[in-house]
Amino acid sequence: MILSLCLSSPITAGVAFTCRSPPSLSRTNPNQKSLLQGISSSGNNALQCQHFQSCSGCSHELGLDRPAVLQDVSSFFQEHGVHDFSFDGGRLWGWRCRAKLAVRGTPDSPLIGLYQEGSHNVVDIPLCKAHHPNINAAVDLLKQGITTLSVQPYDEDSGVGDLRYVQMAVTTYNTSVPFAERYLKGKVQVSLVWNSRNEQSRGAEKLNSLMEFLWRNGGPNSNIHLIHSIWVNFQTSSSNIIFGNRWRHFFGERDFWEHVGGVDISLDPSSFGQANTQAFDSLLRKLQKYVPYGSSVTDLYAGAGIIGLSLAAIRKCRSVKCVEINKESKQSFEKSLSRLPKTVDTSISWHNTDASIEPLHWFEGSDVVVVDPPRKGLEPSLVDALKAAAFSGGKISKSAGSSLLKLKEEKRPWILRARKAAVQMDSKTAWDRSETWPQTLIYISCGWESFKEDCRSLLADKSWHLEKAHAFNFFPGTQSIEVLAVFKCGRRVGHKKKKGKRKTL
Repeated sequence: MILSLCLSSPITAGVAFTCRSPPSLSRTNPNQKSLLQGISSSGNNALQCQHFQSCSGCSHELGLDRPAVLQDVSSFFQEHGVHDFSFDGGRLWGWRCRAKLAVRGTPDSPLIGLYQEGSHNVVDIPLCKAHHPNINAAVDLLKQGITTLSVQPYDEDSGVGDLRYVQMAVTTYNTSVPFAERYLKGKVQVSLVWNSRNEQSRGAEKLNSLMEFLWRNGGPNSNIHLIHSIWVNFQTSSSNIIFGNRWRHFFGERDFWEHVGGVDISLDPSSFGQANTQAFDSLLRKLQKYVPYGSSVTDLYAGAGIIGLSLAAIRKCRSVKCVEINKESKQSFEKSLSRLPKTVDTSISWHNTDASIEPLHWFEGSDVVVVDPPRKGLEPSLVDALKAAAFSGGKISKSAGSSLLKLKEEKRPWILRARKAAVQMDSKTAWDRSETWPQTLIYISCGWESFKEDCRSLLADKSWHLEKAHAFNFFPGTQSIEVLAVFKCGRRVGHKKKKGKRKTL
């Protein structure tokens, strides 16, 4: 999970608005045409982006299909008994479907982009090769609106100005067009971060004018339908926090849907969503294969519940418990739950709490645990609990479970309250309550160094062993890599290395 400000590139220079259409996918725009050619190219793995070096978004421009860290990843898993490690290169250009961008500069020359490395100077990146083409097109349209309406970009030193940041998110979920065309015809959800307390505060008239400009020139009645919806986040803090607590929806569809992992997922602009939609879908399809049909699953760091819900639908799980600390994800989970097929017969719950507090509670009765932590990795209490659960040796008696959990519930009622499901859907089948501990741990990691540390700790006392490992190129042009590792409870038994030549990555 990437929680940091991945301000990943903006758009064309700010010019006064004319009657021209936004660049979007227009064949008359040579820059956009070049970008589309880059997206479909398979023979050249170089970034070839004019913003490279000045922009902090990408760290290398050659070998996008082979991140430099890949050799270390492959060697690490070989050393720990995984001899069939695989790597999915994925889309190399135009992969980013979600970007948070800083807005600075002046009305006549707005800058929308990323902070320069080690500073708060914004680098304008109008032709970003990582962005989905329609993010670039939407930012270009926003720049036209800023210039035309004299909207004042935010100034951090003085704390004045109107527009602080913008979040662009592309939905490729559009059943009205052929499947092969859905990605490039994705619509953009635009979230403006406005420097005021609410829609009645200073600058409200200018905000309304800007939104109307965007909707008139990019909405469904414009020459090219580019914008899915417009939201506003009101933020007046002097800190570096991007979003405030107040969100308002103004134009377009309120619900933002995407189809990943075989299920429909709703994401509010405040919810965490993976930037590389296609790579995430590939990861989910791979993950599903390691969850036995009818399993009881605990999904920690669940966010809006994408992983848990996909497993409930595809693997026909008995039960799925999703645990997430961010309360803003609840609404997205509820909407996604409502779109599950009626044939899904699973007990599903979503809990808004910190999974690192007495985590053994969440493991009890689960066959499979899925963890998708932030870049820093697992909390030490979770690592310890996973090791303790593995040492319990599968099925245990109630008395043994009570001894292991050591729950002093009568003295800590707040913990009991936190464990109550905020969202609950009961199964139509009365399943017997399982008294097992997890036999499978599936770890999804975006922080390679922290994963190695957690992995070594889990393997050190033989409580777990590595069974499978895969990596995915979620962020081409960077040193980041997404890892999917499957652990099994206990020592490795009877493992034989496959004969034949080993693949070279």
